[in-house]
Amino acid sequence: MYRDKRVAVVIAAAGAGLRMGADIPKQFIRIGGIPVLARSTEAFENNASVDDIYIVAQRGRIRDCRAALGVCGAKLRDVIEGGATRQESVRAGLSVLPDDVGIVLIHDAVRPFVSQGCIDRVLCLAEEKGAAAAAVPVKDTIKSARDGAFEETFDRSALYAVQTPQGFLRALLCKAHAAAARDGFMGTDDAVLVERTGEKVYLAEGDPGNIKLTTPEDMETARAAAARLDADRTGARRACETGARDMFRVGNGYDVHRFSEGRPLILGGVRIPHDRGLLGHSDADALTHALIDALLGAAALGDIGGMFPDTEERCKDISSLVLLKEAFETVRARGFMLANADATIMAERPKLAPYIGTMRERIADAMGTAPEIISIKATTTEGLGFVGREEGIAAHATALLFSV
Repeated sequence: MYRDKRVAVVIAAAGAGLRMGADIPKQFIRIGGIPVLARSTEAFENNASVDDIYIVAQRGRIRDCRAALGVCGAKLRDVIEGGATRQESVRAGLSVLPDDVGIVLIHDAVRPFVSQGCIDRVLCLAEEKGAAAAAVPVKDTIKSARDGAFEETFDRSALYAVQTPQGFLRALLCKAHAAAARDGFMGTDDAVLVERTGEKVYLAEGDPGNIKLTTPEDMETARAAAARLDADRTGARRACETGARDMFRVGNGYDVHRFSEGRPLILGGVRIPHDRGLLGHSDADALTHALIDALLGAAALGDIGGMFPDTEERCKDISSLVLLKEAFETVRARGFMLANADATIMAERPKLAPYIGTMRERIADAMGTAPEIISIKATTTEGLGFVGREEGIAAHATALLFSV
């Protein structure tokens, strides 16, 4: 449950996908052996803040949706029949939500590579402001045209390509859908329905990799993205299937830094707004330091102080993600890969939930692995100890390696 509000996601999977030119709807096409719908659903299944998942299916396709999902995750509550349009389908999904759902995310089933950071950013902003949508700046010059000739060029700096998920306070979204149904208004997304009620929808940082599968050309991009994401899964699963215990190595890491005025607060490679940062020779990223120690410990390669001593001038104010990349390359050179890592940050303030997804992405990117095998949690110490007194921040990490 996200703070005091239950979070549900409605995944719109009722489209026919005619522009794809396939013999089945695009949400059922397999990428790397996994249906698009299953990949999209898994992203929300893996998000710690999402409580419930509802799938809205095309008429007559409920059984196909369930088959595409395979063994349903713990958060999937129902697959229901949608309407003739996307808007009607989302409204159908809203109608079955339990009364205690306070925040609703709407996501297109054909965006299978939505990141955890993107989900978290939309969710945090939706709770704070009431309505939010993921978006990325447009890269191309945008013009309007009539009768084969350009008429107007728009200011690109003010233009964004809107994605999903989009997130809303449940009451606000239901009100917007009811008004659109009453007025016979059809919008291109849920954000525009909320906007026409006079409410603002706020911009959450999207992800260029959060592509929507629309045409056959998109599938080539999707297959390449899936291959990268699935590589680590395959390696870890193969190691597990061997049943050879000597293939696995576990390491633990712990790090603590005190607060200091005039320094930025960096955790997991993410700069977090706060009145103080952490003191250290590098950027004092306690989370990343703990993970480095866990990796080195699992491979019996010592600790971060031995590999990156604070007497080295090159490490002065260096990004700890650079150190993580070097440490992991050393671990890989010894014949190990990462099966998964789990970390806990202990901090009384600031609240870290909005940044955890992005931390997972930055850490995974530094190691060339998938965010889904990186788990990060944040907790307080209920006012106890140096963390509770807000003197500093501590982090624990555990890493599981397997030999290759």
